[in-house]
Amino acid sequence: MRVYALVSGGVDSSFSLYLLKRKGFDVVSVFLWMYDEQSFVNAERVSKKLNVPFLILDVREEFKRDVTKNFIEEYKRGRTPNPCVICNERVKFNLTIKKILQKEGKIATGHYARIEEKEGRFLLKKSLYKDKDQSYMLYRLKQYELERVIFPLGNWRKSKVKEKVLKLSLLDEIPPESQDVCFVYGGKDRLLKERIGEREGLIVHVSSKVLGKHKGIQFFTIGQRSGLNVSWSEPLYVVKIIPEENKIIVGEKKFAFKKRFVVSNLNWIYFDPPPDVFNAKVKTRYKGEEREAEIRIIGEDRVEVTLKEEIFAVTPGQSAVFYKDDYVIGGGIIDEVE
Repeated sequence: MRVYALVSGGVDSSFSLYLLKRKGFDVVSVFLWMYDEQSFVNAERVSKKLNVPFLILDVREEFKRDVTKNFIEEYKRGRTPNPCVICNERVKFNLTIKKILQKEGKIATGHYARIEEKEGRFLLKKSLYKDKDQSYMLYRLKQYELERVIFPLGNWRKSKVKEKVLKLSLLDEIPPESQDVCFVYGGKDRLLKERIGEREGLIVHVSSKVLGKHKGIQFFTIGQRSGLNVSWSEPLYVVKIIPEENKIIVGEKKFAFKKRFVVSNLNWIYFDPPPDVFNAKVKTRYKGEEREAEIRIIGEDRVEVTLKEEIFAVTPGQSAVFYKDDYVIGGGIIDEVE
């Protein structure tokens, strides 16, 4: 069976390519050229070492349209997007499958997650080792995509993968983990300033007292403490952003804890349609903890999530992903926070 392995030149995709080759698949490595500053040198080098054909798929226009534009528009609306989730949904899987897969074949990536077929349905599961589970980033995958995807690293520890990559001389050294949005050079605020500009507005305490001014709501996110440049007797955090008034609301930390929020733009994996009400664990950030919650259908493509206990900085624009044990039930984009 032919497998198109998406490669970036990093540790995970390089070792995934090695595993696929070792298992005897007819492998072709594919580098997705998503933005101008990308380098494919390492990806091509690893492919040559493993004697695997190397292709470059130019998706810059689609990436700009579906990922970068969404990123900018969400910040304009006072929300905090997760571009990796959108990129996985619209570019790495949907677009790649449409562009390169024929009637047969699969796509493989270096994500740490697993897929299980159960009674004719393809289910997304957490990685075997939770220290590098990436199922949160993949919750938007549809059935036809899960059916055609392989995750070779689902049963591997990240530390072991690094060790193997060096031992096999796939890479000369382990590149540093990305700490920022991959397509942003010079910092996120610089990009937002260039694309949105600055617009002065008020910073207001929850008591309605005006504390200062800001240069644009796009430079702030819920739970943020630094960069406020206001004086108060206690540390203050961003607790709400009101885009229509160009206003930042701040308050003591207790005001940033929330228990109920609405999620829209949903995708279901474990079942479809879901029951009207069900209990699950929910994760509201990639590196956040899972929390027990009740999920209730409140309209077309909308659910209300009620947490058992309040959590800090539930943020519109981020994803809420629902879990049952190791299985991803589904999820959506946080829309409103009460």
